[in-house]
Amino acid sequence: MLLADISYMEIPNFLLISIVSMLLLSMIFGLLTSRFILAPVLTFVLLAIAAFILPNFFDITYQPLLGYATFLAVISLILSILFWYLTRDRRRQKKIRREAELQREGFENTYNRREKNNPF
Repeated sequence: MLLADISYMEIPNFLLISIVSMLLLSMIFGLLTSRFILAPVLTFVLLAIAAFILPNFFDITYQPLLGYATFLAVISLILSILFWYLTRDRRRQKKIRREAELQREGFENTYNRREKNNPF
């Protein structure tokens, strides 16, 4: 395979788009949905599918593209671990507030029931 056979105007677009999409997937799944492991898995699966489709249209083998998919999946996993670490205190505080709210509502419901059953 000669280096002149690969069009350098088309493959770098794929590389740029895949990096940006990996970052967006990591942010969406990590920060908005709190499903941290889904972003690296989805990144790897989508890029692995592309690794087997792109060789049909370009003069490139699937091995480098599959290695690139693995590389971006590892970067996405590192980002997911970082997002998990940075948001764990916020999730813990949110859970404590939710439990306190439920406990307060439960207390108010039982107190209001007693008042309705006891007219004095």
